[in-house]
Amino acid sequence: MFKKMLVFILIVTLIFIISGCKSEDERAKKITSEIPSEGLYVRCIELEEKIPYNVIDDVEFPYFDENTLFENSNLIFKGTVINEVEIGIEEYIDGKLERTYYEDVSTFEIEKIYYSEDLSLEIGDVVKVGNTSCSYWWVEGTLKMEKDKEYIVLVKKKSDTSNVEFTEYYDYFVENYWVPIIRVENGNYFVDEMLTSLISGAKEEVIREDGDFKTTVYVKGEEFENELENLITEIKNGD
Repeated sequence: MFKKMLVFILIVTLIFIISGCKSEDERAKKITSEIPSEGLYVRCIELEEKIPYNVIDDVEFPYFDENTLFENSNLIFKGTVINEVEIGIEEYIDGKLERTYYEDVSTFEIEKIYYSEDLSLEIGDVVKVGNTSCSYWWVEGTLKMEKDKEYIVLVKKKSDTSNVEFTEYYDYFVENYWVPIIRVENGNYFVDEMLTSLISGAKEEVIREDGDFKTTVYVKGEEFENELENLITEIKNGD
């Protein structure tokens, strides 16, 4: 009797495994069948966080000093992240995958606007901010904009390419992976050393490390927002 029960359990288990494999195969075939064999095709897929992160070595950074970051910014705001997701934007040509653009997309609810070239934006509006450094393509030093946390961010309006409509997936992006992202926590503002006009009078200095990356972060108090607004006026108006 016991042997019969074992055989029965094994048969049922095999049926479930085979059914599961068939279901996975069917899903894969369905996804593949969506890709046309001719012409351009672009799709966006949501990704699970890659553990461990895929760290990219020998990244060449374009030069961004403080003035460049502020001058290039189309929007400077304070907000809380209400959603954060990693996506892969796949570009196919004639049925073959040409490239995948990995992005970390943080959805913010705006709490304060310091500068905006879009005059229609208001407090309470929602904007999506992309960062090309994510777990699938991680640059050491990146500040991940996490859900339920508050930041001040300097961002640039995203534009499309001839093949990919990036603006379908997010509105703005950060040009540098950590400098334009200012964490706000318990009335403190954590400012990277590259924002040289905003680090004087700090309450504390903290060394932030990520692998081989190291930078100094200056902890500022309530005076920071006034200093930020003054600097924006000075740079944007050329005072």
